[in-house]
Amino acid sequence: MRREELIANIMVLIFLLGIIFYFSLPLTWLILSSLDPGATTPEFRIPSRISLENYARLVEPVGKVPPYRWIINSLIIATASATLTTIVSLLAAFVFTRYSFRGQQSMLTAFVIFRLIPPLLIALPLMTLFKMWNLMNSMQALILVLSALVMPFTLLMMESCFRSIPVTYEEAAMTDGCSRLGAFLRVTLPLAAPGLVSVWLLAFVYSWGEFIIPLMIIKLPELYPAAVGLYFFFGQYGRIEYGKLSAFSIVYAIPMVIIFFITQKYLQRGIAGLVSR
Repeated sequence: MRREELIANIMVLIFLLGIIFYFSLPLTWLILSSLDPGATTPEFRIPSRISLENYARLVEPVGKVPPYRWIINSLIIATASATLTTIVSLLAAFVFTRYSFRGQQSMLTAFVIFRLIPPLLIALPLMTLFKMWNLMNSMQALILVLSALVMPFTLLMMESCFRSIPVTYEEAAMTDGCSRLGAFLRVTLPLAAPGLVSVWLLAFVYSWGEFIIPLMIIKLPELYPAAVGLYFFFGQYGRIEYGKLSAFSIVYAIPMVIIFFITQKYLQRGIAGLVSR
């Protein structure tokens, strides 16, 4: 029996290592290409000379815009969108879970249905409306659209988080002299912190990686987010600079990795709380 278990464990280990190897190949190629100053083709090869030249070239303009500008634009858009989404979802979820009113369940169902609509279907109508309202090339308009697109899902997450917090906690705080707002700020909000972080991170990831909507709304290269900037790399000067493109992709991923490690503790608690429901 022990021999059979050992063979089974070895087979599972080999299978998992194979999966890890398969999915790590693109990342390995990306890292090697970013360190290869002579990377001009999408082939997998070990660099003959390792250099950070491709990273240093990110300050050079692509067209008229340096690529690091797109990273800054993405940070502004994603941070603003995630913060706005979290605040609105927090307030809306509190109302949905602490008060009862007619049509409450229908509204939640409508949010779910709205979330099922692919962004591609509303991209063209949005562009038409924004042209009429002179909102094209507006980062503020893009932030509002991205917030609206991700908000149905974040609202459901936040609503589930608030329902896991007993109302009796707030009632006990109000019995001790707190107002409704004071009970919310001192009791409910700290308990909901893991859920808030999860919602904020989800909205940030969505806004950070969204491509279609920014491509349709933003037409000025200096206002591009990084996802559209990656696309802008292709076709410049009639060729693709794979080394520079790979370096930009690595830099593009760094903020997400940093934010994940910072919020990891709260994220695990938030997801565990949602799953437990």
